[in-house]
Amino acid sequence: MNEESRTYKASRKGRFLKGIILPAIFFLVLFLPALWLQNRELNKVRQKPRLYRDSLYLPSGKSIKLVSLGYDRFMADFIWLRSIQAFGGHWETDRNYQPIFHLFDVITDLDPHFLDAYTFGNLVIGDEGGDQLLGLKLIDKGIVHNPRKYKLPYWAGYIAYWTLNDPQLAKYYYNRALKCHDVPGFVSRIVAYMELKSGRYRVAFEKYVRDVLEAVDQNDEVVENIALNRIPDIINEWQMFIIRNAAIKYFQKTGKDPENIHDLERKGVIDPYPLVVIPVLKKLIAHYKQQPGNATDHFSEIIDGCTRENTTFFPPHPSGYWYQFDTDFHPEEESFLIDGQVVFDNVKSYVNGIRRRLRLFYEEKGRLPFTKYEIYGEPLLTPEPLGGEWIYQPESGLFYSSTMPFL
Repeated sequence: MNEESRTYKASRKGRFLKGIILPAIFFLVLFLPALWLQNRELNKVRQKPRLYRDSLYLPSGKSIKLVSLGYDRFMADFIWLRSIQAFGGHWETDRNYQPIFHLFDVITDLDPHFLDAYTFGNLVIGDEGGDQLLGLKLIDKGIVHNPRKYKLPYWAGYIAYWTLNDPQLAKYYYNRALKCHDVPGFVSRIVAYMELKSGRYRVAFEKYVRDVLEAVDQNDEVVENIALNRIPDIINEWQMFIIRNAAIKYFQKTGKDPENIHDLERKGVIDPYPLVVIPVLKKLIAHYKQQPGNATDHFSEIIDGCTRENTTFFPPHPSGYWYQFDTDFHPEEESFLIDGQVVFDNVKSYVNGIRRRLRLFYEEKGRLPFTKYEIYGEPLLTPEPLGGEWIYQPESGLFYSSTMPFL
């Protein structure tokens, strides 16, 4: 091969490198960092909580009446569907239900006899949103427009008794419900329950069971799930009331505080109470849900079937957790009785917070802390709530509770 031929080949090779290889390397050097930066920013966006914003602006109900051309109920139904959509949007994001009140206010201006709008609106604004006074305002509006319907004063009585803790106002509403021609028999039992110490818990329990059954009859899965998920919370509060009373009775009988839950059973200080077996309740609801006819017709059978009257043993936690005593407090003090579910949730939250701090520490310093005391630059001030200890493994970065290592 002569010199000219070698020079030509070398020249072609150089042009190939410049024309393909070098641009490809240049592209990768620019593209890969850009792709990494884009993914990082997208992850930041994904981790930010999404807020629900309703695009529908509504003036007052009276203004809408003027432009609805007599189709008030059609407009009410349309806004009703939007209110359910808005509830779902806020449920999945910020759980802020205050703006939804205006929707239900407009719906009930357009159709004052739309009972479900009052009750569902109260459920969203009061029970889920936490503003029971605003929810009661909506119910009061419905009572004015529907004075012969028992359902609205019945709901108002529950709010006054359970949430506002105003038995006199509750009696006013319940007595008003009893005067309605469509009132079912179970409402008359409520006034009798109100005379008992734990009556408010039984009222709340039966009210939510009724809500579940009515939702089943209306094929309303949203209300059914809300009411069904609320029942264990009611039962838990009811049982904690029973346990506190037993602990106080133990102190009055023995002159000392009980050290553990078994002391209450040994001394026989647990007054007979109705134990609600939640798995049985759910099975009964599921059974009657499949039967022809209305599930509400079987309300009494369901209540009687899942309730064990005159129980005197220590009640199990309705959500599968536990109860325990903090002997640093007196039985009459709120902190004496500890709810295991609260302990579990607090430990889970604390552990997850420490783990987030470990990730930040690694990002800032390029290494994991050598000891658990280096995580925040000082000793961990929060004690392990069950008397255990916080375990930290610096070689792997694992952090957990010795009593709940599964978290």
